[in-house]
Amino acid sequence: MRVLLAVGVVALSLGCSRGVRPDSAVAGTKPVTGKVYSNEAGEKITLIGLEPGDAHKALVMFEGTKSELDGQVLVASVGEERRRTEYWTKWRGHSQRFVSVEDRGGYEDLVFSDVNHTGYTHLKPDTGKTGALKVEKVFERYQDLEGDKKYQALLAFDRKFWTNQAEAQLGEALAETNKACGSKLTSTVAWDSVTDKQLNDISYGSYCARPLETLQKLCERSDEAKRAVQEKVQTVECRMDAQAALKLEARKVIWAVTDGDQVQPDAATTYFTDTL
Repeated sequence: MRVLLAVGVVALSLGCSRGVRPDSAVAGTKPVTGKVYSNEAGEKITLIGLEPGDAHKALVMFEGTKSELDGQVLVASVGEERRRTEYWTKWRGHSQRFVSVEDRGGYEDLVFSDVNHTGYTHLKPDTGKTGALKVEKVFERYQDLEGDKKYQALLAFDRKFWTNQAEAQLGEALAETNKACGSKLTSTVAWDSVTDKQLNDISYGSYCARPLETLQKLCERSDEAKRAVQEKVQTVECRMDAQAALKLEARKVIWAVTDGDQVQPDAATTYFTDTL
């Protein structure tokens, strides 16, 4: 595995000033490397490498991101993919990649995505802040958080949070579709068909938005498609089912997805073109 925090990382070999609880996620490790990334928007993300290296662990601290992650320190599993180092952390029950560091052929680019993954920002290595970094303080901060009940609650699976996130994402797609089609479509999600595990395993909001995105593209191409959507579609329902499927019944588009599978965009386009 390549150097944990990529090129030019500042190494600070330090011992810990206090013991680590045996059940801690960082038990048996110590902070040895640290690097701070920042941007003009005031976002700052600190990566702390942990030894031994074969543990493939790091700490990630978030500041100024204007997200619920601010002030938090998360333990991450570190993986390498070509010229990218990925940091996978647990948040609200999901294993998520908020941070990746990419080698752009001469400079590092830290890519940060928020909890709902609706956008990305870029941060660069900050030499000044890295020089002032005390990695042991971040390590101790993480240990303090581990013992905090509110922090632990934010790591546990939160069904309401993820259904709200999916509904918000679906609402954005619905607004764009209605704008493109000149329609007044509504959308529903059959949440009783979705288990906690399924909601935890897949990006449900993204899955449910797909038929709306297909209708939007069709409306952007022709006035005929706009008229067809306005006349023949009233609502779009998303649900989990035994088999991925797409059908139109009584002005309702029923979009069924399965674990890891859905009707592909080309097939959806063909269905709507033939049916509407």
